[in-house]
Amino acid sequence: MDGLPGGTEPAGFETWAGFSVIGTLSFVLGFAMNYGSICTFIATTELVSERRPARFLALAECAVWAAVGYIVLDTLPTMHAGWSPLLHMVSAAILFGVGVYVNGACIFGSVGHFGNGDLEFGFTFLGILIILSLDLVLELRPEPMPISAAPPLALGALLVVLPALLFLRLGVSFKSETNFRRLALAMGTIGITSATLSAFAPRFSITTSIGSMLSIPVTSSLIFVCMFGGSLVSARIRRHRFSLTWPTWGSVSRRIMGGMLMGFGALLIPGGNDTLLLVGLPMGAWQAFLAYLLMVAALAALIVRFGSAARSWS
Repeated sequence: MDGLPGGTEPAGFETWAGFSVIGTLSFVLGFAMNYGSICTFIATTELVSERRPARFLALAECAVWAAVGYIVLDTLPTMHAGWSPLLHMVSAAILFGVGVYVNGACIFGSVGHFGNGDLEFGFTFLGILIILSLDLVLELRPEPMPISAAPPLALGALLVVLPALLFLRLGVSFKSETNFRRLALAMGTIGITSATLSAFAPRFSITTSIGSMLSIPVTSSLIFVCMFGGSLVSARIRRHRFSLTWPTWGSVSRRIMGGMLMGFGALLIPGGNDTLLLVGLPMGAWQAFLAYLLMVAALAALIVRFGSAARSWS
């Protein structure tokens, strides 16, 4: 993720204006993640335990909205690095799924849980940062070469796919879901906001922002502070109160371990579930589809074997 321009006084003004836009967009992104109660772990749990696919359809809507955003803004979805060889990617996707299970939430869900006052989920991102920082020192992966590709469908086709997905989700959730509009609004906001952020912070994704903490600390830190702030404000408005749950040593170690597993998987795929949904799928990459499918399969297998404590909060 590149930094913002700086230098002369006008450029300095542009830099601060850019920071303001990035901060605002990051706040909206965090707000929407908490507002929608969206998480791949929750979606997989509902699919496996209750045969309810509504949240997975909502995640698909999110990817389509991101593609719409890229086209409207004339910005190419760009991966921070090229895809790993197939064997590495398969192993990494499964490892990422295991990490999500250990952590108790995916990237989206960790931001949402943090906003609910579960401060332990902040340590998930510390675990991811540890692995991505080791990569800078040990060069676990060759120097990344970013790749870009335009969405495979035209804007008109995407605007047909979107209502089809909404209609399908309405049909499968008619008697079991009470938050149809909430999810629709949240998914649209996350997809469009993520694509817009990419226009101001090239190659943006939550996972790559974690890895950029050391190389581009100001922009990356701004994104995370504002994103967590948006999640906290969303929970405060929804609950009409503000409460924090302080972590225990056990919960901290679990989140760090889950984060490290997710970080190692994201390093090799490359990218976490957020990158796959908001960058890989909008660019039509079959690797993104395969990696996400394998991640969900690993998560589903663990849920079937050991159960799940994942529950939506809205």
